[in-house]
Amino acid sequence: MGMNNLIVLDQYTCPKVEKLKLENEWERFISDHNTTPTIRPIVYDSWQRCLELGVSPLQSKTSINLSEEQIKEYISTDPLFRMLKPVLANLKDMCMDTGQLIAFSNPSGDIIYLDGDLSLMLKAEDMNLAVGASWAENNAGTNAIGTAIATGSPIQVFAGEHFCQEAQKWTCSAAPIRDQATKEIGGVINLAGLWSVNHPHFLSVVTSVAQDVTGILRKQLKWERFKLLEYYQSQTISWQSKSCLAVLDRGGKVLKASPLLYEQGLIDSNHFLISTPSLSLSLTSRTHWEYEYLNGMWRFELTPYIYGGMPIGSVVYVIPPILTSFHDISSASKSSITSVIDGTLSSLSNRNSLKRRGIIHTLHEKKQDVKKRSIKLPDIYKSLFDHNPDGIYSCDLQGKLLDANPALERMVGYTVEELRKMELRSLVLPEYQESELKYLEKTIEGKPQETNVVIKHKSGYRVDIKIKTFPIFIDNEIVGVYGIVKDITKNKQMEEDLQATKQQLELFLKNTVDSIIIFDLKQNVIKVNKAFEEVFGWTEQEVIGRKKPFIPNFLVEKYTEILQKILNNGHVMSFETIRQRKDGSLIDVSSFVSPIVNAKGNVTAFVSILRDITEHKRMEKALKESEMKYRVLFEQTPDAVFLVEMNEDRTPSRLIEINPVACERHGYSREELLSMPINDIILQDSEYYMRFIEKMREGKSSFTLQDEYVFKSGKKINVERNIQVFNLGGKEVFLSTSRDITERLKTEELLRKSEKLAVVGHLATAIAHEVNNPLTAMKGFIQLLKSTENESHQRYIDLVLSEINRIEGITNEFMAIAKPQAVKVQPNDMYRIIEQVTLLFQSQVNTNNVQIKTEFESGIPFIPFERNQLKQVFINILKNATESMPLGGDVFIQVKKSGEHQVCVSIIDQGGGIPKERMPYLGEPFYSIKEQGIGLGLMICYKIIEAHGGEICIESEVGKGTKVDVLLPILPLLEEVISK
Repeated sequence: MGMNNLIVLDQYTCPKVEKLKLENEWERFISDHNTTPTIRPIVYDSWQRCLELGVSPLQSKTSINLSEEQIKEYISTDPLFRMLKPVLANLKDMCMDTGQLIAFSNPSGDIIYLDGDLSLMLKAEDMNLAVGASWAENNAGTNAIGTAIATGSPIQVFAGEHFCQEAQKWTCSAAPIRDQATKEIGGVINLAGLWSVNHPHFLSVVTSVAQDVTGILRKQLKWERFKLLEYYQSQTISWQSKSCLAVLDRGGKVLKASPLLYEQGLIDSNHFLISTPSLSLSLTSRTHWEYEYLNGMWRFELTPYIYGGMPIGSVVYVIPPILTSFHDISSASKSSITSVIDGTLSSLSNRNSLKRRGIIHTLHEKKQDVKKRSIKLPDIYKSLFDHNPDGIYSCDLQGKLLDANPALERMVGYTVEELRKMELRSLVLPEYQESELKYLEKTIEGKPQETNVVIKHKSGYRVDIKIKTFPIFIDNEIVGVYGIVKDITKNKQMEEDLQATKQQLELFLKNTVDSIIIFDLKQNVIKVNKAFEEVFGWTEQEVIGRKKPFIPNFLVEKYTEILQKILNNGHVMSFETIRQRKDGSLIDVSSFVSPIVNAKGNVTAFVSILRDITEHKRMEKALKESEMKYRVLFEQTPDAVFLVEMNEDRTPSRLIEINPVACERHGYSREELLSMPINDIILQDSEYYMRFIEKMREGKSSFTLQDEYVFKSGKKINVERNIQVFNLGGKEVFLSTSRDITERLKTEELLRKSEKLAVVGHLATAIAHEVNNPLTAMKGFIQLLKSTENESHQRYIDLVLSEINRIEGITNEFMAIAKPQAVKVQPNDMYRIIEQVTLLFQSQVNTNNVQIKTEFESGIPFIPFERNQLKQVFINILKNATESMPLGGDVFIQVKKSGEHQVCVSIIDQGGGIPKERMPYLGEPFYSIKEQGIGLGLMICYKIIEAHGGEICIESEVGKGTKVDVLLPILPLLEEVISK
């Protein structure tokens, strides 16, 4: 498994992504134990151990191992925890508002201490992260506490690294603390929080705290060893008795010993007795064993050394073989052993495999041994003073310390020698000194006193203490004061917390707008608050002792079932329901019901919090109706509607909502559009987007844009967008209503053309009237000339008459523009029509060096058309073609069938072509691309062709030329054309 592939957590990774990866690896591992997941080796090893231990990965809670009594006993007796209390309190203050719970477990992984945010502690109860719960790996799977104990190293377990699924919502960081004497783990400090607030530095925090505690333990061990060495120096061993002495610390390490023990090799190079039994030694009494070594049997007698009520080491007397042969060796050795008070000492481990015959005293032997010893009264008093767990001191009438026991030294942090050099009053905080002086004066007067004060520990933190003082009488005279001091810091804190909680509760009950009802298991009301009286109309006296009258009869049975569920599982329940006022009216309420438990965890009552939500329900209903109306309007409007969120620079960031019309227009579903990046929906390089950004940067909050919008599919439409900018949920958004105005623009264009045609009609009427008068005279004289002219000119005269008739037709067409007339449709031979038109242009094309080339497809049928109008169309188009080639060129006229019902006449030139942007305006009145054109010729062509059921299509490319296709209906459509 390559390290590069492992899931690594640091401050640069995305916790959400890493959490998903770990969960996937966990699922793979759970489904197939033979797979090797890409996780840290330390976590993988832990998962393997969990499998071997039979831990279920799907278990939701770990087990509770310790009872409340066991926890209290541990807290009161464990020296490490007593020392850790201020450390844990400081850690809690340091981690305030970080979303972390502070926990401490014993070496077995049982939670002894847990503190932090109350809501987070309630959440932690879901998986039994609670006081007394076992978080060893064999009970809770991979977790920071259990894995730190298993590996002996600090560790952070992140989300999916937990072996049990319920714990994967959390991240925990833990560091073990080792006893510096025994090197055994004495406990684990742990920080736990929801995975979303995790930070890798939390592991550094607990590791640093553990290192600080280790430093304190080293100092303590140094002090313990100093006291043991002091004892060694105070002892004198009789050389005549031939016995030897050794003092051992709690870890069994020899601190000082008689030279003979080193000379005989009874102490190894690591400073341990080679003869120490491998079994655990109970140091509540003397223990002895024998060891055959070199030339005889050596006898070892171990006595625990108690200081300040705690065992800090042991004293071992060693009797050489020369003395063990005497029958009375036991009594002889005892005479040289100082009596000690029973205590407890950690087990000592043997470093070598040795041959033993020593056996620990049995309980019967112990009792017999005690009987043989004489107990002296002064020894009892000294033991009571030295080993009392409460602080004891004595002082003279001036308040100068005479003596103090070790418990008081631990309580204040000063040694007796230091205390003798200072005034005891200086330990008391200033605000308590005056009252303390009064109590001292009363004690000196012979009146015992009891008071609570606060002192300052040598390390700087506060200690709440209770002092009982008594006068010291000698020869019936008060010569000083004797005091007994008890540390009540924890009790004081509990009292203050309780008082604060009580005050907060009373304040909440009085000032909350919610109705609060407390009732017993029989559903009899115990207490209600003022808000209940105001909302429901009953006074407290009217409902106390009664079954809840505010529950309607039809809901009593259902409510009883809810209470039974709460009673069975102890969980809080919230729900919406109906309640009844005193006047019989019903109201909607939000109900929150919680069990009240006693010290043993048994439910004794319930508390119900009711909030009147009648108005809320009414508003909610109105809101739903309003929302439904707006939703219908939003979805049924024919316009495309977009709701878009903007960035700080007022550029679109994401699509919030879109209606069906917009979805249809874009060709995607609503879900697809909402998940798409905004850049895929709005083209960033479009003219519309540029104009939109410009308006936004100008600070406009309402404006309208009109543009041709091109979709990515290539589809084009003309749209009119109305933009409204406003704030929604603290963010700037805009609502775009996009209307397709393509048809509207076409209608407006048609209206504009109609207005132009009206002007043309009036103009055409005037022109036709003025042209007809001279044209009539010309036609008459030509006809007269025809009768007198010779035969050789007859053809030209006929052509002139034909053109005069065409001019007459054009004037009639002008008249038709103003007043449409009936079209006289006759079959026409296209070959003949084209021939006449080209003949007419013969002189003009020769002059301009233009060649007209015709191409006819065989079998072209006759075309139903008015002949002169058809010729006029071709003349206008051919004229435009020849004029587009001032330097000459070829004009191609192609006649062919187009389908079964049309003939296509294509006129193709080699001119300069027409720009693309001018193409849409061809055929409009007074629009011409020629310098001297008036823009009526092509308009008339369109009108003539459309009147006969045909169509004109123009294609052009600048620099290559123009192609005009005139599509004409053939003879079978004659009846249809005439009817039109």
